[in-house]
Amino acid sequence: MLTIGIAKEILQRVGFPEQNCTDTTAICVIALQDRKPRQGLILGHQCLAEGARITDILEFARNDLGKNYAENTRETVRKHSLKYLVDFGLVHVNKDDPTRPVNSGNTNYTLVEEFDGLLKTYDDPSLFSNKIQGFVNEATINRKKYLESLENHKVQIEVPFKSHPLLLLSPGDHNIIEKLIVDELFIEEGRRTYLVYLGDTRNKKKYIDEELVERIRISVDEHAKLPDVIGFDESNNEVMIFEAVASSGPVDFLRKKELEVLFAKCPYSLRMSTVFLKRSVFQKFSNNIAPGTSAYIAETKMKAVYETF
Repeated sequence: MLTIGIAKEILQRVGFPEQNCTDTTAICVIALQDRKPRQGLILGHQCLAEGARITDILEFARNDLGKNYAENTRETVRKHSLKYLVDFGLVHVNKDDPTRPVNSGNTNYTLVEEFDGLLKTYDDPSLFSNKIQGFVNEATINRKKYLESLENHKVQIEVPFKSHPLLLLSPGDHNIIEKLIVDELFIEEGRRTYLVYLGDTRNKKKYIDEELVERIRISVDEHAKLPDVIGFDESNNEVMIFEAVASSGPVDFLRKKELEVLFAKCPYSLRMSTVFLKRSVFQKFSNNIAPGTSAYIAETKMKAVYETF
């Protein structure tokens, strides 16, 4: 069985986000690799590797690793460990029944086959070294598959730090980018970012936090040329401004000026970014991106292609 330290090392080597590379995330990985026969699992499952609920993982942590997690930590484990393992292409959710609602009591997690295979080679340094390079390439492929899986369904976004129902956006590349902005970039570099505003391609004012709008002093009216997503990073007192680009419209010199006017009364520093769905779209507009702004490419997990202009 892997140790927590080794599991974390492997996660780091495959490029897993550092802020989520915690002991808890490592324990999730170790649990999902476990093939010891157990009682009390989902009907038909004989071991954790066949599909483990969060409750099963916590039970494993207590009984097998001596880590006494309270039951009320389940949501923390889901949001800060399993969610990112799924998003990064290392873990499946509900592989046995993809139509199962995510809030079902039978929601369960399994390792992606390629990642499971990589973990099994750790004791053979030569084989592991060869396999990890192939896996990193495989992870990129899985990332693209994940994005493709979102294309024909309503896009679901959880509003951070709010007891708020899921936002359901219409299908489409633009709204997929918005989901990735909230799910991934809002927590980049250990940030604590609140959602201020988010527009749907079919509903310009899909989400507005009126209190935060007033705090950062912007006008959200029908005439305002708002960016696609606005966040407020409380940890750095910084307003995060994002344009989601599926085909056109980065933060170029003119758009930057427009945004500076829109946020002229804002008492906080501004951080402007353009998020592209695909590298090909980024390459098309890369020469037009305004100095002092940032760009991300969704299909390559963003962090590896961060650019400052």
